Amino acid sequence: MDAIEAIKSRRTIRRFKQTRIERAKLLELIDCARRSPAGGNFQAIEYVIVDEPQICKRIFACLAWAGHVRPRRNPAPHQEPTAYIVVLADNEIKKYESAAADAAAAIENILIAAHAMGIGSCWLGSVNRDEVRNILQVPDNFTIDSVIALGVPDESPVMDDCSDHNTKYRLDENDVLHVPKRTVESITHFNSF
Repeated sequence: MDAIEAIKSRRTIRRFKQTRIERAKLLELIDCARRSPAGGNFQAIEYVIVDEPQICKRIFACLAWAGHVRPRRNPAPHQEPTAYIVVLADNEIKKYESAAADAAAAIENILIAAHAMGIGSCWLGSVNRDEVRNILQVPDNFTIDSVIALGVPDESPVMDDCSDHNTKYRLDENDVLHVPKRTVESITHFNSF
């Protein structure tokens, strides 16, 4: 799969098969993340890989899923993620206000690389950060940016073009998730607005 195909075909996955992901693949995702751009090359972003089932269960309880189709799209117990990557910013290296963009770049690399490897992912920002900090014993100088849920996909969401601002995703009668994206024409301006 080339880069353009990976970007265009990647979808957020919220239902996973219960197949564990090899640690070598999880480390490969971190290797892809660390190669992302970082402002000033300060490299303040670090990661906690969670792949032990007991800890995964605890992290799962700290997350909110798919606001537009909640609770229907909350993963069932037999469809929960089998691994997570918790993305952290070290405030002693770079203040979080600046490091947040670095984290986003690293996360996008993870999402695309995961898709290219056949791993589904969901970037979660609605996180009980205090509880995650407690579970993973994250030092106080780190900000928890996001949690990326990972696993073998057990659903196939589709993207729909929309030309208006109605970007609310929905489930159809077959329980397929439809995610509207604004068209290129509706968001592009040449040489001036």
